[in-house]
Amino acid sequence: MVFEHDSLISEYEHEKFRPQEAEALQTLRKVASLVKPIMRQRGWRVGVLTEFWPPEQNLLGLNWNRGQKICLRLRSPGDERQFLPLEQVTDTMLHELCHIVHGPHDEAFHNLWNQLRDEHENLLRKGYTGEGFLSTGHKLGGGRIPMHEAHRRARAAAEKRRMLTAGSGQKLGGAPLMRGQDIRKVIADAAARRTTVTKGCASGTSAERERELVKETNKTGFRTKAEEDDVNEEAIMLAYIDLVQEEEKEKYGDAYIRPSKENPAGSQGAPIKIKSEPRSPSKAPPIPTSTKPVPTPPRPTNIAPSKPPPPSDGSWTCEICTLVNPSTYLCCDACTTERSSPPPSPAPTPISQQAPSTRFLPTSVRDSNAKKAVKSLMSLEATTAQQPKKPLGWLCHQCGNFMESEWWTCAGCGSMKLSS
Repeated sequence: MVFEHDSLISEYEHEKFRPQEAEALQTLRKVASLVKPIMRQRGWRVGVLTEFWPPEQNLLGLNWNRGQKICLRLRSPGDERQFLPLEQVTDTMLHELCHIVHGPHDEAFHNLWNQLRDEHENLLRKGYTGEGFLSTGHKLGGGRIPMHEAHRRARAAAEKRRMLTAGSGQKLGGAPLMRGQDIRKVIADAAARRTTVTKGCASGTSAERERELVKETNKTGFRTKAEEDDVNEEAIMLAYIDLVQEEEKEKYGDAYIRPSKENPAGSQGAPIKIKSEPRSPSKAPPIPTSTKPVPTPPRPTNIAPSKPPPPSDGSWTCEICTLVNPSTYLCCDACTTERSSPPPSPAPTPISQQAPSTRFLPTSVRDSNAKKAVKSLMSLEATTAQQPKKPLGWLCHQCGNFMESEWWTCAGCGSMKLSS
């Protein structure tokens, strides 16, 4: 096997006197393997990746001295034999990697965390499972493979993963949404996990407490020197990075910025620059033939104000304050000025335009209209009686809770009803 002396993580440190120590060391290696592509393109390095189990049950991770040592909680706070899910530990690792660049949890920190999360999820979606000795595939081994072969293998794995997950509802390597699962609860759980990781970061505690945690890991930890990175594994890693960057270019277009050590957040960390169209040179203003000011004609001053036309709805306008008053008001509602002219009496409606009254219809016509009305009512009642009656509600198939027909999901467990 061909090695390259460029290991991104120098040493691993696990707690030797806790149960299942081999699984703890394997978990550290697996997490490091999953985030190495993200570290590689930014030039980040970590001195020691260590396990810790602090007494504070909410603490999940610590980045000490900008990557000199990163501590991760691998086991459940209440049971040291129960390991946390790998996705949660990896998300904590991404959070702590952001502290290599940013200290406080400000907007720049969260922009970088979002970028790292997106890249990690894209790698999972394209089939990246870590380095060969930890993944389900075969070890590459042998001599150095050319870069075009690494690209071919990475694209083949990405296409295979896309075909396997097509139409399954699975997103970003996570679990698919189950039938009846409330999407609002899924979004709320994701936001809660983000808040939990942020509050569980020991990098925001006091400097004295950080030193105590680091000293504790030095006492109880057992260090293992990291293996040198295989150049073939690195070639596959770089090929996957190129695939992710191609997708990022399609997403951001001309505003795309490749992540680097100087700008680790990439397009999410830099302001988007909008191209401005080149301005055409404007023509020079015309040269005036005379520099003398043009005299303006005097405005007439003694012009009597014209009365506004009377409104068409019968209301009248006050001559003093110009308030429009209703036709029944004899004085202005604002300045109490009496109305100058009496309100016009409404013109009688011509008999030809009046609505016909049924009192003057012939008896035969009135009887015919009554029969038609009764017939229409009877037809409507018959049609209504034939329609099937809708149920008042439905019983949840999960918890047995009764819900009214207008609700589609159960208020108790969030399950969706099976039929409409």
